[in-house]
Amino acid sequence: MRRLGGFLLVVALLVMAAVWLVDQPDEITIRWQGWRIDTKMPILLLGLLFVAAFAAGLGRMARTVVGAPGRLSGARQTKRTLKGYRALSEGLAAVATGDTRRVARLAHQAEKLLKDPSLTGLLSVQAARMGGDESELRARFETMLTRPETAFLGLKGLTDLALRQGERDHARDYATRALSIQPSAEGLAATLFDLQAEAGLWAEAEITLSVARRYRTMPDEELARRRAQILYARAQAAEDRGNRVEALDLALAARKADPSFIPAIVLAAEILRRRGKERKAAQMIQAAFRIAPHPALVAAWIAFGPTDTPLERVKRVQRLVEVNQSSSEGHLALAEAALDAKLWGQARTRLMQALEERPSHRVLTLLARLEREENKDEKAALAWLAKAGALPPDPV
Repeated sequence: MRRLGGFLLVVALLVMAAVWLVDQPDEITIRWQGWRIDTKMPILLLGLLFVAAFAAGLGRMARTVVGAPGRLSGARQTKRTLKGYRALSEGLAAVATGDTRRVARLAHQAEKLLKDPSLTGLLSVQAARMGGDESELRARFETMLTRPETAFLGLKGLTDLALRQGERDHARDYATRALSIQPSAEGLAATLFDLQAEAGLWAEAEITLSVARRYRTMPDEELARRRAQILYARAQAAEDRGNRVEALDLALAARKADPSFIPAIVLAAEILRRRGKERKAAQMIQAAFRIAPHPALVAAWIAFGPTDTPLERVKRVQRLVEVNQSSSEGHLALAEAALDAKLWGQARTRLMQALEERPSHRVLTLLARLEREENKDEKAALAWLAKAGALPPDPV
């Protein structure tokens, strides 16, 4: 509607002008500086149109002459930009092929032509990484920090570099800054949590865990275990201060967060045992052994009978193992107790069952001990130890 209204207004003005010209005398006289010009209206209009067209042509020519250097410079810049993008794409392709020299050359060329670290930074970083120059790599990452669009990549790269060089405090600082920029980054919250836990910064670790929970960057099971880790650390600190009430509450909270988190269960059971609540402590250890058999649980269970004879200890361990008779940890616990009691047949039976389920250092080491103590057979013992040496270390 607006365009239509403007068009009608222009047409009306043209009609009014035409009517006005028709009403004017046919002859026109112009006097200027002693000169006199007699002419007709159409000729005057044609002359004015010619002058206007001539002036417009002169103006366009002047703009063309004045703007020529800028257009030439723009054309050169466009050509440089196209060459820069070509170098950038070829450099990224060279990264995939592992051509270190070509990557370095194309990264330098792209950087020189584009002069935009936000575009060339990643290729320059790859060139430095492939070249093995960590000081250059650090400089490249630090350059990326100057621009908001590449700051996260720079901080993430500096975190990984600091971890590789053993600079744990610097890595923690970089990871904290990176997480504040991109809290949804996969794996970053877990890395930062581990660094904070390592430094004993449990309040900061709890904040990191809340970020991970909010942005769902950790599975629920991992969140629960790390939450239990925080609560256990606080419980241990309370225990060290002599505040056993708080320590027990925190250890039980850790157990609730993750029922298979053994350190918290052992601590809670130990506090309960010292307070004379052995029945409750025993039930807690048995419940944990049922779902997650572990040597620490066996040790805590044996601690209930500090004056047990070797035979009594076998019976005590038997009661624990009954809640999870299929676990190799139960076989090993009974085998070790039987070895102490010199019940060679029972020890061998349990060790062979454990060996059948999962060969490990502990199984083979106990078999070597059995050969030494029962048969005094050093050769057989050494044979078991040699097999143990060929296996990977037992999980801790």
